[in-house]
Amino acid sequence: MGPFRRILLKIAERFGLTLQEKQPAVDDYSNTVDISLTAVIAGKLATLSMQDSDITIEGDSARARFMQEFLDYYLGDRVDVAAEVALGTGDCIVKPYTDGIRLGVDIIKNGDFAVCESVGNDILSCIMKVGEIREDIGTVYERFEAQMVRAAQSETGQTVDVLIIHNFAFKNGREIPLTDVPAWAGIQKETMIPNVHKPLFGRYKSPAVNRADVNSVNGVKITNGLDGVMSQAVEAYNRFNREYASGEKLVFVDKTMMDRDERGNVRYPDGKKNMFLLVKGVGGKEGLIQEHTPEIRSADLEKGIEVNNRMVELLCGLSQGILTPPTTSYATATEMRAALNNTFSVITKFRRQLVKGTNDLLEAVDIIANRNNMAPIGPWNAQYDWSTAYIEQINERFNQLVVAHGIGAVDTAEVRAFEMDEDYETAKERVRQIEAETSEDVTEETDGDSTAAR
Repeated sequence: MGPFRRILLKIAERFGLTLQEKQPAVDDYSNTVDISLTAVIAGKLATLSMQDSDITIEGDSARARFMQEFLDYYLGDRVDVAAEVALGTGDCIVKPYTDGIRLGVDIIKNGDFAVCESVGNDILSCIMKVGEIREDIGTVYERFEAQMVRAAQSETGQTVDVLIIHNFAFKNGREIPLTDVPAWAGIQKETMIPNVHKPLFGRYKSPAVNRADVNSVNGVKITNGLDGVMSQAVEAYNRFNREYASGEKLVFVDKTMMDRDERGNVRYPDGKKNMFLLVKGVGGKEGLIQEHTPEIRSADLEKGIEVNNRMVELLCGLSQGILTPPTTSYATATEMRAALNNTFSVITKFRRQLVKGTNDLLEAVDIIANRNNMAPIGPWNAQYDWSTAYIEQINERFNQLVVAHGIGAVDTAEVRAFEMDEDYETAKERVRQIEAETSEDVTEETDGDSTAAR
């Protein structure tokens, strides 16, 4: 058991809480040394989810304007990061904080918090690591925060929800007073906020299914269960590089051809020592120098990279074009829609999480604004305008075909085949029939006009 886990259990036991277990997983998203396909996929899906979309606050009140200012900051600086972290680690918390005047948002990765109580998608109690200070001598200070909703009796005897927030400081795993750390000395150890029915944060979950525990409240990374497949994809890329590195030109040189220093050591051109292989008497008709350049299987190696990357996409439930080159030669609109639909379905499911988490975040900001008198109380409402540009590539493709037809780059049958979901030969025959029918109609009209003239 690691020190982080011991701290979580210590805090949970103090309040009679139980940590909801998370599925063990490799956090390759946070690995900044090796190639992380999880980070690549999470980044691209986060971008596609937010691309050309907007979230706004409706209302004319001062509070609505205050909320819009906060939202402008959040959309500009934090939401893309939070979305990527949720997809890459499976889960993340977006927690607002304030100094009484300004607002900010901390993003807490999946591995830095534990849910203790929940009903459906609503969290009732949670323990989070919210701060860390490292000193050169190896000392690590950590701040943890526990938020829990509890029922309490009001002065009138009514049962109301109360949000209780506890803060803790630890030095190398040992609990210390908050005042021992100057940066945290002003933080209250305990805060109680009446009439609040949820913790003061939002939460985004990855849309990937936790196949090991389908009822778990905890999310799993978008590449859940694919560590082996991803390692093969990375190995295919490394194999490609190894082949090119080992495929450098090799020069066989007779020892007598090389210059030597005062000690008799051979002098090689700068940075080219591995390129030369000294031999005794290459000779023969080909002279004293011979070259050898190994053949590189570039096409086969590139195909191996693409096949492995496509398998990762497939097992993530994604369309081609996330790790592999996008397909552009779709024969019909239905084929194009089917090809893009997998990724768009994942994006749509994730956007539901973004709506829920962002609404919870905004409600938390509203409560913080009330407690700190940051803006007058007033009505406001969040509106979400999600872009469908990704799936609307179908319309763009059709428009491209129409333009190409106008300049004679494609024929009418190709345009019809794409729009009407027909194969080329069927579309070509139907175009011929339409042209024949149109020609007959024009002939009849011309004959009728001639008869009337006589």
